[in-house]
Amino acid sequence: MKTSLRHLFCLALLLLSLPGLAEVIHRVDFEIDLRAEAAAGRFDATRDQVGVRGSVAPLSWGRTLPASVATPGVYRVSVAFERVPFGGQPLQYKFKIDRPGAGPDEGWEQGRNHALTFPSEQQSVMRAFNTPAAPLLPQRTGSIERLPSLESQHVSPRGLQVWLPPGYEKEPQRRYPVLYLHDGQNVFDAEAAGAEWQVDETAQRLVLEGAVEPVIIVAISSGRDRFLDYTPTEMLIPAARSGHLRDESQGGGGPRYARYLVEELKPWIDQRYRTRTDAASTAVGGSSLGGLISMWLALHHADTFGASLVVSPSVWWDDLFLLRDVKTTAFVGAERPRVWLDMGGQEGPGALPVARQLRDALLARGWQADKTLGYLEQPEAGHDEAAWASRVEAMLRFLYGRSASQPTRQPAQRPAQ
Repeated sequence: MKTSLRHLFCLALLLLSLPGLAEVIHRVDFEIDLRAEAAAGRFDATRDQVGVRGSVAPLSWGRTLPASVATPGVYRVSVAFERVPFGGQPLQYKFKIDRPGAGPDEGWEQGRNHALTFPSEQQSVMRAFNTPAAPLLPQRTGSIERLPSLESQHVSPRGLQVWLPPGYEKEPQRRYPVLYLHDGQNVFDAEAAGAEWQVDETAQRLVLEGAVEPVIIVAISSGRDRFLDYTPTEMLIPAARSGHLRDESQGGGGPRYARYLVEELKPWIDQRYRTRTDAASTAVGGSSLGGLISMWLALHHADTFGASLVVSPSVWWDDLFLLRDVKTTAFVGAERPRVWLDMGGQEGPGALPVARQLRDALLARGWQADKTLGYLEQPEAGHDEAAWASRVEAMLRFLYGRSASQPTRQPAQRPAQ
């Protein structure tokens, strides 16, 4: 009997050591107080449903996890998280009221997302609907300069930040490649969105380790109309999707945004900092719609941008316009701008298939797997800043790596003939 118990104990230790079986499950009990909303006529318990949406599975931004009545006017839902966001970042979440006939953009809590860390395996959140989110203290690494908004003839005003690599001030003769990133308000700190890409922390570490070449990183905040700036074509958005009263055309400002980058911003940055100005030393990148415009810039402005980070791109825009554009755009010469393309497995049912179609279209047009085209699928990743933060190291190594060894990734394979 003693031997059997010892064997069982050893077997239990072995099972706990296997990947996935020893993961801590974090449980959060959300309690939503809707009494003030009901008193103001903004919530009807006989008609409406309330719940929570968020950035980490099993929560999502596209579907409400419904809460049930705990006491009159107070609702409760428990959520078990098998993983926490990359880099110790908090969960982003909001409560949302859903009612029959309402558009998808209605019923959200006001203000920016709420943030929740995971200090313990079980915790409770009890607050009233529409309680303002707590302020976040920016966490920034290295030398980051905030620049005044550049006056433009093509786009609305927007914030600019520049990260300078370690040693920039000590080597006054040295010039550096430049990486321009869209949605720059989310690149270096979580103040705007509650989560961030942690580009400054990752770049600082990799440069100091000698793993990547030092690079200047320019973070360009999104403007008043992100759909306009980051889309190269117009698209008719149904009212059911937008939450507006009628179908509306959106987007199509990408060419003007490109002129801002090429004719105004890049010359200004090149004048202000010690940059290498050639296309091979100039990259652009972004996620979602920012990934869409980054791929379009690589196709149509390769003489300015010799590399592009196409992160979780919105290939769906305008009936797969990007796929058609890749297949039909004429190229001068054999050289292709380097492209990093990735997608998470939890970004929606059609996300991975269209990412693979885009990969195959690029390969068919002359991009070379793992040379001019880096491709990554991250099965557990969603469509959020923490997921993109977890891939920043792989992106920087692809663009600026000094070692032949790269993070493990699914190779870009040739499409079937």
